[in-house]
Amino acid sequence: MEQIRDSVLTCLDTHRDEDRLIEALNVIIDKQGQQVYPVIFNVLTNLMMEPADAEQNWREIIAHYENMSVQLGRKVSLRTAICDYFCSIHKSLENPKVVEIHIFENTVRASRYDSLTGLFNRQAFDETLEREIHRARRHGLDLSILFFDLDDFKNINDSFGHQAGDEVLKKVAQIMRGEKRSEDIAARYGGEEMIMILPETDKFSALVLGERIRQKVEKAVFRFKDKKVHLTISGGLASFPLNAIRSKELIKCADSALYRAKGSGKNNISFYSEDKRRYLRIDLDRKVKVREIGFNEGETQTARGKNICIGGILFENEFPIPIGTRVQVHIPTDRKKPLFIIGTVVRVESYAENQYDIGVSISFLEMDKAIKEEISKWLKLQRDNEVLETS
Repeated sequence: MEQIRDSVLTCLDTHRDEDRLIEALNVIIDKQGQQVYPVIFNVLTNLMMEPADAEQNWREIIAHYENMSVQLGRKVSLRTAICDYFCSIHKSLENPKVVEIHIFENTVRASRYDSLTGLFNRQAFDETLEREIHRARRHGLDLSILFFDLDDFKNINDSFGHQAGDEVLKKVAQIMRGEKRSEDIAARYGGEEMIMILPETDKFSALVLGERIRQKVEKAVFRFKDKKVHLTISGGLASFPLNAIRSKELIKCADSALYRAKGSGKNNISFYSEDKRRYLRIDLDRKVKVREIGFNEGETQTARGKNICIGGILFENEFPIPIGTRVQVHIPTDRKKPLFIIGTVVRVESYAENQYDIGVSISFLEMDKAIKEEISKWLKLQRDNEVLETS
């Protein structure tokens, strides 16, 4: 919609002859379709209309413009015809105010757009989502939202400064604008969080767009002075009416999905799920080696893995391990390097003779950044493989 709005504004600024202006606006309509009509009226009158209603009004206004010119014996301004139509015939305007369009547009932009990224601000997003959900409900349409959050953004600000962080935010916003359709709405929700409204879009089509944005961000090199900055982005996806039918609930679902995306290793897009667990768990049906850490370190024992997430691991053991015991777990992988994780036993459950479920909470504080990233990458790989096997 932003591109269409810019095209309409360019027409209004370029063409002083009314007939040529109408002809140029009709060219945009021919190229972009019915969605242009409400944009024209919103630019000229600030009225909000459905495309079908706007199209009907446009046809009636053109006829009114031609009739006024004949009655007065001279050409009138298209804007004059529009004002007379909405004040005297349609009566949508009761007390209009005349103002230069560029002054009005600057005021609108300041009130609706985020000054740093150029995306819609939170207020404009909330208003637009309410309107789009209303339209989707009335016409039986799909609608999806993508909730993004930059991974480890605080590290960028801490390591390179807030100016570098600002540049990263602007670059990510630019990637989002470049990948979205004209009818999609992108907004800065707050801090490093960005969100998109995807009208008439089911969750699978939304996932395609989300993945495209995620990959572009992952491959991008952000430069600040003489430094190169790399980062990734995670996203949560929720759809109307599949997951929620009201705007606040839909945002909450997308936020929950984003939380799961972070918990399953970051740098991925996650669907909303009714599963309330913070972390997405991956099956781990393989042998693992477990060793107690401490002054009286025991021998390495072999156990059977059951599942793992970014926050912990569950394995089956022949003997109990006391709650509070710190352990190191060795996990063989399909890659060259095995995973070594450190954590604390937080659950011990006996379900048969010499069979115990041992739950270990992973302690990221005791692992360096390289190991954390390796675990996140491996979890993401396992998750992607599970998705492929079930699709």
